[in-house]
Amino acid sequence: MVNNAAGWAHPDSRMDWLIIALLLGAALLHSSWHAMIKAGDDRLVGLAGMNVVSAGISMCALPWVAIPEARQWPVLAFSVVLHNTYKFGLAQVYKHGELSQAYPIARGFCPLFSALLALVLLAEIPTGWQAMGIILISGGILIMGTENRAARPSSPLLIAAAITGFLVASYTVVDAYGVRLGGDWLSYVIWLMVLDGAAFVATISVSRGSGFWKTIVAQWRYTLATGILGTVAFCVFLWALSRGPIGGVSALRETSVLFASLIGVIAMKERWSAMKFAGVVLIMFGIIAFAWRA
Repeated sequence: MVNNAAGWAHPDSRMDWLIIALLLGAALLHSSWHAMIKAGDDRLVGLAGMNVVSAGISMCALPWVAIPEARQWPVLAFSVVLHNTYKFGLAQVYKHGELSQAYPIARGFCPLFSALLALVLLAEIPTGWQAMGIILISGGILIMGTENRAARPSSPLLIAAAITGFLVASYTVVDAYGVRLGGDWLSYVIWLMVLDGAAFVATISVSRGSGFWKTIVAQWRYTLATGILGTVAFCVFLWALSRGPIGGVSALRETSVLFASLIGVIAMKERWSAMKFAGVVLIMFGIIAFAWRA
């Protein structure tokens, strides 16, 4: 990793096996908490409950991490806005489609958007193998989300999914820039989870009233589980962004769709099909493209 003229660290263009392995593990955790949120009655309250846990864990870690550099604070503020907006978009996506359809459509746009934004804003050019991996994974994910001819995605679902995907790609690039701007990736992610969680919890608490906290207490096991899963997965994601190319990291993170589809089929009795299997195959080839040059 080297510092460029702008003063932020530019990671190696290649991805090592450790990044790939940990991102695949984080993808499993990522899909697990998404499935739990989707299964809940009120997705916004579920997301806010998860943030109560992640912010609480992060606040306990604050004494042991550095305070972000002055130039990182505007990045953190912008990232908080993007993360909070994304959560409202995600709730709308889950309102209009089942997990095995809504989740892939929302996430399928992310690797392509992330790679394009990283290219335009940070001049980060993926290698040929990485570009192939990004295209294969995004294509496979989108096939898995649109394969059901009997239940074509509605216009509201497609619009919400595209917006949500762009928001994820945007905060991915912003967080990659922020975490590389300082020398301590953990400091950035801890402060981000505190600020993001506090802002979102405050917003939902005001809109839902006293019933919000009663719900959190009543379903504390569910809240604790989603919070821990989300915290670990996000920490791995930010660590990977500090070390690897944005498009590749985003694509490997979105392999969580594989696990989400399995959870949807096994736990929620959602349907399986040949086209969905084809999407799985494309995603697997995308992973192989990244691993080939690891």
